[in-house]
Amino acid sequence: THIGTVEVRQGDNAVILERAGGSWSLKNRGNYPADASKVRNLLVGLAEADLVESKTRRPDRYAALELEDPADKSAKSRIVRLLGAKGNVMGEVVIGKKRLDLLGTGKSGTYVRRPGDPQTWRASAELDASAAAKDWLKTSVLTTDAAKINRVTIEIPGEQPLRIERQAAPAKDAKDNKQSAAPEPAAAKLQFVGFPTADKKLKDAGAAESIARALASIDMEDVRKLDAPPAGAAISTVKIESADGPATTLRVRKDGDAQWLSISASGEGEAKKAADEINQRTQGWEFKLPSSKADQILKKRAELLEAAS
Repeated sequence: THIGTVEVRQGDNAVILERAGGSWSLKNRGNYPADASKVRNLLVGLAEADLVESKTRRPDRYAALELEDPADKSAKSRIVRLLGAKGNVMGEVVIGKKRLDLLGTGKSGTYVRRPGDPQTWRASAELDASAAAKDWLKTSVLTTDAAKINRVTIEIPGEQPLRIERQAAPAKDAKDNKQSAAPEPAAAKLQFVGFPTADKKLKDAGAAESIARALASIDMEDVRKLDAPPAGAAISTVKIESADGPATTLRVRKDGDAQWLSISASGEGEAKKAADEINQRTQGWEFKLPSSKADQILKKRAELLEAAS
């Protein structure tokens, strides 16, 4: 019988992975596609694991192996349940701490026990079963070549928009060359447009390039369904234009302490292909940004400037 569902639970956290055909999705994340290789690794590990060494039977010693009750809020253990297509339980196991073979003794593996059975064991496989959604996803949301980003606009509610453009630096004269030569073209750099002003200077001369690098690689911590594009006064908008690439619009909204990102892209010719791929993958979804990434992208003028000495 085919396994149709894999459940991983730890305290209040749960991941429910569901199979449809040859692909897996996160049922409790609106059926967002899961990384099938990660599910396969767990299932193969469980199928191939042998119980090779008996350990304690005493519940007061479970915590040392991270095999305490997985329902406990502070538990490090996880319970994994495998269900058939009709919801029938095909297997369940409590998974604890990995034991790494540091001495070449062949004693690596993972501590496990069966629910309701006091006996604990070392199993022969290293089992990865996280109850965090991001550990079952391909977390990369957007990848751009930072060197090709030509223009960025950042609009944060209540702030003046920030504009960044790639501008050629003044050309240097060719030196030590007796023949007449054209000036050396200087590499075009990203710079802020219209600021800083005379009485202020940038704290970091490379701040514009830093923002572009932050935008070039965006990963998510979580995902949720998005019924309609976010609108309203509380939305920050970042627009990215690249040479040869699609124009991408990021909308970021705060929900509690978290910042959630939605994406749309457009382009012509070759750039349309890339835009279509981005839209197909991201439309109808909202992605939780790591707080450090949100801080790198959503820059306010006051954060970037200091008084000119």
